[in-house]
Amino acid sequence: VGGTGLTLQMTQDGNITYALTDLTQTDVEEYYQGFANRVLWPICHYRLDLAEYARKEMTGYFRVNRFFAHRLAPLIEPDDIIWVHDYHLIPLAAELRQMGLKNRIGFFLHIPWPPADVVLAMPVHEEIMRGLSSYDLLGFQTDYDLENFAGCLKREGMGIEKSPGHFSAHGHDFRGGAYSIGIETAGFAEFARKAASHSMVQKVRQSIEGRDLILGVDRLDYSKGITQRIDAFERFITNNPAHQRSITYLQITPKSRSEVPEYEAMQNAVAEQAGRVNGAIGTVDWVPIRYINRSISRPILA
Repeated sequence: VGGTGLTLQMTQDGNITYALTDLTQTDVEEYYQGFANRVLWPICHYRLDLAEYARKEMTGYFRVNRFFAHRLAPLIEPDDIIWVHDYHLIPLAAELRQMGLKNRIGFFLHIPWPPADVVLAMPVHEEIMRGLSSYDLLGFQTDYDLENFAGCLKREGMGIEKSPGHFSAHGHDFRGGAYSIGIETAGFAEFARKAASHSMVQKVRQSIEGRDLILGVDRLDYSKGITQRIDAFERFITNNPAHQRSITYLQITPKSRSEVPEYEAMQNAVAEQAGRVNGAIGTVDWVPIRYINRSISRPILA
């Protein structure tokens, strides 16, 4: 952040070459902190109440995607396949097409895609849908997300589904599919096996003194349901006093996007909520909720 963006920095890691470019502080504020995370993120998570639309941030979002396209285009060979990831880069294919690139371009969305009634509340929904329609293959995580996308096209007459998973919109034919993603379970299981003897894991086991452990690991975000979980835990203990002192709830929640006001407010709210519950139902020898607001390494979490 803060550079001129006039030069690309090329770095090599094994057989992967990375091309890095700077963004200005204004770019970051309007593109990332603004439209991407104060409009697209809440709307895609059905939180219209948290979406805050500003024209300059919308302009910044499309401007930065245009900038990325101009930085990327000289690096692309005619037979390259381009794979774009997530909501920050929805307009990228459309920008590359404007520059005359004919390459096959795929896109995968790592967050939900809501139904038409939610999407259409976004002032620039047509531009976003046009951006998605510029790809050759759209990947969603669930069939429901794919159905919602198809519904958005039909609702506004922007396109049609010619056959299951085959669409035509804005003069372009493309495919869409649901491709569920997960983790490498074998590798994670190996982490868990090795972590069993780690000093931190041993300390946690000793500290809970044989109690059952409820573990939550989430980035601090309103889409994760952290406050609702704390509420549910408090109600369970209150309604089932026999379980008091027999269960500990450990919530590990690294800070996220603290520069966005909604996230800063949530950080304070979750900490206050955990403290209130501990004060209400805890005892001198039992802290019901352990709330950690920092990262724990993946091998230890396993």
